[in-house]
This record gives sequence, C-alpha cells and structure tokens, in this order.
Amino acid sequence: MAQFFKAKPKSIRLKAITDCTVTQLDHHLHGVVKAGRETYFVADALPGEQIKIQPAGKSGPAKLLKRLTDAEQRIVPRCQFYRDCGGCSVQHLTAQDQRSFKQTAVASLISRLSAYEDLPEVEQEADQEWHYRRVSRLSTWFDNKQGWLVGFRQKASKQLTPISECMVLTERLSCLIVPLQHALRSWPKAVGLGHIDLIDCEPMVVCRIRLTKALASKWVASLSALAEQLNIALLLVEADKQQWLRGEQAFYQLDEQQLKLAFTPGDFIQVNASMNQKMVNKAIEWLELGSEDVVLDLYSGIGNFSLAMAQHSKQVIAVEGVAQMSEQLLSNAKLNGLTNILAYTGDLEDPETAKHWKNVKVSKVLLDPARAGAKLAISEVAKLSPSTLVYVSCNPATLARDAKVLNQAGYKLVKLALIDMFAHTEHVETMALFTR
Repeated sequence: MAQFFKAKPKSIRLKAITDCTVTQLDHHLHGVVKAGRETYFVADALPGEQIKIQPAGKSGPAKLLKRLTDAEQRIVPRCQFYRDCGGCSVQHLTAQDQRSFKQTAVASLISRLSAYEDLPEVEQEADQEWHYRRVSRLSTWFDNKQGWLVGFRQKASKQLTPISECMVLTERLSCLIVPLQHALRSWPKAVGLGHIDLIDCEPMVVCRIRLTKALASKWVASLSALAEQLNIALLLVEADKQQWLRGEQAFYQLDEQQLKLAFTPGDFIQVNASMNQKMVNKAIEWLELGSEDVVLDLYSGIGNFSLAMAQHSKQVIAVEGVAQMSEQLLSNAKLNGLTNILAYTGDLEDPETAKHWKNVKVSKVLLDPARAGAKLAISEVAKLSPSTLVYVSCNPATLARDAKVLNQAGYKLVKLALIDMFAHTEHVETMALFTR
C-alpha cells in the first residue's frame, strides 16, 4: 500500500513581549499583564513590576522570562527549595500581603461574577504561617544513579524536587522526610513505590505508602522497623486494599467543641488544624442555631461541621457523596454521643439526591463542596428557601458562580471571610453568609 508523506503542522511560537507592566493580581495571585488587546497571567509577578514574558497563546498564561524591576512588596523566600518545588507559590510576599491581595482578588471576582453589589467588607482569619500543614502528599521517583527520591513535583512538571524539610508542614511531619528518604533510597526500582501521605493526627502521625505491586516481606519488615523507630503509624495501600503495619486508628479533635473525629487515612480532612477550628467556630456563629433548627449539611464528609452544628440544633441532615465517609460520620456522631444526625450518601450533582431532604422543612444550610462547587445542588437548596445559608469554598470562582444563583433567588450576601488555610500558596478558603 502506498504511503503518503504528511508534514507535521508547524507549532507557532509567539514572540516574547518585553517591558510589560503588571497591573494587578488575579485570585491565583498571578500577575495580570495587558499587551495590546490580549491579557496574560504570569506567576511570580507583582503589581508595578516591569517584566519580559513568553506568551503560550493569545491571552491566558505566559512564562516569566525576566523581571526588569522589583515591586516594593517583594521579599526573599525563606525556603531553600522554593524556586523548584511546586508546593508554595507566593513566598515572595509576606503572609499579610498575601492575604491582602487575596482579599482584593476574591472580592473583585465575587462582585464581577455573582452580580452582588456593595459587598460586605471581607473579614480575615489567620494564624501561624509556618509549620501549619497537617496533611501532605510526598511524591517518589526512581533515579538510576541516586535510587528512590522523595519530595514534591516541580512547578508545571512531572520532575521531582528532592527535599530534606518543608517549612509549611507541621514539625512532626517535616522531621520524617530525611529518615524516610534514607530508608527508601537503597530499595530496588522493582519495589514499585507510589506516593506517600503524611498525616499529623492522633494518637500518632500516620505514614500511608501507596504501592503499585505487593511488597516483599523483606521490605515490609524494614518499614515496620522504621515505623517503630520513628514512633509513627504505618499503612500500606495496594490497589483498594489497606494494611496497617503499625497502629490502627486515626482521629483529630475540635477542642472548642470537645469533639473527636475519627477518619480513615485517605479521607478528606482540612489541612490546617487551627484554621479549621476557626472556620467551624465562624460557621456556628454565623448560623445562629437554635433548638428548633433543622440544618442541611451538604458535602458533609466525616462530620467536620455536622457534629458541631448538631450540638446547637434540633436535627442535622448530612449528605455526602462517598459512602465510607457517611458511615464514618454516623460512627463519629455515636462516638460523641450525638443522636440527632441523619446521614445520606448521594451524588450532589444528581437531582435524585435531593429526595433525601426536599420534603423536610430545612431552616438553615451549610455547604462545603470541592473545587468544582455546587452547580446543581445550589439550585435545589434555593428551592428550599432556608432563612440562612453558609457556603464554605476552596475555589472563589465557583463560589461566585453559585452565589449568582442565590442572588437571583433573592438572598442577600451579608458576610464574607477569607480563611488563611493555605499560607504561601495561591489557594484560599472563603466563607460566605447569605440570608433572606
């Protein structure tokens, strides 16, 4: 059969743009640059700086080639791995400046996309900026010369940056990185290491290691000895099977509510314990719960908000998409002596899930969705006409989108708060209070 030559389409490389001025930061804390009719977003660029960029396409992201001037707010990052590590992205700003820029960007985004005018002043909740993160996922990579490496992925890359410490991890987690690296480095490539989860919880730190194949008894014994030496719990994960080598439980506490929440490593929990406590406190304060309130908690997880709300209300109806977490929520309710919680499992993007609550007179609602937001659920909630709604969001763009639905349904946006859950990163946790 004849074969015909077909030339590959030429990739078009746009010309670099020199002497651009950064006008502002977006909600990812990327610098905004306008060049002609196009708008570009550039990481590690601050307002007022003159920069040279390489566009990746018309409008959208661009690569920073050179900074020609530095903004007054720019500081020297503290972390020795900052330039390569893909974890933190804004250590070139003080924590207070990070919050200030995030505050402005979040307010602008919500105002623009939700059609709410005259937004309330954005409150700020903050605590320690270093050694705050209690959950982390370390990547592994086998290097033919150095053996197994442990660290974080580089920015926009699959390449690994080996690290010896992490300044945003709690000290109990950061101090485990070097011992783990030393223990794993000499293992053969055939072992098939995946990622490593570290969780600072009670009664001891958990190290959860994912494997692509069964681990030989020699290496199981080695890991068990290491866990004993470090006094940590150790969990191996192969496919869908989890095996405790040391320890057998994990939990965290909400001290101000005197609540204990057990979870299975791999379940979602908030990464910042002190900010999570402040967030739960604020939700309880804003909802102003009373003994006759029936509260709907959507995306309820293991009960982070449900249990606290149940202490102040007649009943909590909790809905979660993962059956295991719904079961854990009920177990946590029992553990804490709470009998006024109903838990259901259902896809909150499926209208059928609303059958669990549509015939119940719900007075107040709390939502804590993932980054995708609550696109369908928010419409179902609006139909219930609760008097008060608290929306907890890790993505201000989807919060703004869903707020527009509430705006159209006649709700007022009464309060906004920026929760500094992820210091030194572009990410932000936001809370909004709606009433009618």
